[in-house]
Amino acid sequence: MKKYLMKISGVHYAANNDSVAGQTETEEMHVRTRQMLAWLRDERPIVVLAAEPTNHWNPNAVTARARGRRIGRVADECLDVANGLLASSGRGMLTARVVDVAVKEHGYAMVEVYAEEASPVQSSKATDIEWDMWMSDGQPLLPPDEQLEAELEASFVLDTMLLPNMAEADFDELKEYVEIWMRGSGHDLSREARQARSMYIEMLESAQCKEVRQLAEPLKEQRTSMCGRNALDERCGLWWQQQLASADMKRLWHQWTVRHDGRLWNGLQQIDILLRQLPGELYNDIGQLDVMLARLYYMNTPRQALRSVITMLMLRELSCRELHVAMRPMTEDEYRQHSLVENPMDIPTTIGRVLSYGESLNSKAKKQTIEELCKWLNEDFQQNAVKEANELDSDEARKYWQRLQKDGFVDAAHQLMPSTTRQQAMYIAEVFAERLGLKAKWKPFQELWGINNLAQEKNKFMETGKSPSRSQRIDKIFED
Repeated sequence: MKKYLMKISGVHYAANNDSVAGQTETEEMHVRTRQMLAWLRDERPIVVLAAEPTNHWNPNAVTARARGRRIGRVADECLDVANGLLASSGRGMLTARVVDVAVKEHGYAMVEVYAEEASPVQSSKATDIEWDMWMSDGQPLLPPDEQLEAELEASFVLDTMLLPNMAEADFDELKEYVEIWMRGSGHDLSREARQARSMYIEMLESAQCKEVRQLAEPLKEQRTSMCGRNALDERCGLWWQQQLASADMKRLWHQWTVRHDGRLWNGLQQIDILLRQLPGELYNDIGQLDVMLARLYYMNTPRQALRSVITMLMLRELSCRELHVAMRPMTEDEYRQHSLVENPMDIPTTIGRVLSYGESLNSKAKKQTIEELCKWLNEDFQQNAVKEANELDSDEARKYWQRLQKDGFVDAAHQLMPSTTRQQAMYIAEVFAERLGLKAKWKPFQELWGINNLAQEKNKFMETGKSPSRSQRIDKIFED
């Protein structure tokens, strides 16, 4: 038998199981936490560890219970070992004994597990997640801020100069760069930051000098609290608002709205087409930013993919603000209803009636009756619109759609990816129409993609003589 030492964190949440996410912590909550920790310290009860695959935040979580009640969960840094031991246990549970307790507001307990050698277990269903589509160069991406740049600088110095030569390194310089890295990585939920933190802890704890070993302690505290309530509140509050208000985000927002001709509902739909492809049904949590960010952390998301997802979430929040709608999942009916107002020329059988109806209303009444008008438009459109044959759904067309999707120009619904430019859309439409022998070159694609004036994009191309980026790749897609 072998002894394994594990940290039990999250005692605060177990002691206050009636608390609500985002709720301000009170002294009463702190009292209950200290009482539970003091009970663990004094009683030293048997602790049972069990896998918790239904945990919405982290499907690799391991819960800790004692005498019929939950007392916390195994800390993130111990999960690999805990899951390996559970896989070898035969019954899916382990027993442990409390050996040490830190009685404080956000305290923890240390437990010892005696078990056979742990089975090698991949900690995450996260390791099987494909992030490639979120790491392509064409994705909208918020540039690194000063905080991230400081983290990357410190990481480079620690990795290449200070930690490999700890015995000769200047202690004050080493301490300063560890602190810089900690400040910079405070909101970095990426796989790379998690791996670096664990590596730094391991290297510092192996040092011969006691002062150097102590540098690992704040890193360990940070590792335990990355998705704690205080960290999530700060991340979803001040940090998130600062990012939204940054000059770089304003620039991206302007580019996004121009790209969609100011039609915000159309832009919002394109964002959601992409976000719906996030793993683990993350889109369903889009109204709970703290939950989304915590789940991205536990999914071991690569840094570039994480930054891309966060950028799209910020573009979505800005869109929702402009549209005066809540940051929540949307239905297809909502997009359809609002797109009728944004794209009136797409419903020629109704446009005359819309104008007549609008002339009879004053400006205040227009705002008050917009929902009724949208419903009426939708019903009228469904009754009067001519159902044209879908020329873009033939066997030959589907072959090209599959190739375009594989190369990241469109998604599974044949909608343009956010990284596809208007010039590229024009080029695709023209070559596609030629291949299919379509008489109307632009109209089918404009209606499908919800964009206008592809012919004007063609004129720009003719004036400049400059082909869109990746045009050669597009040509290759349509080669038989």
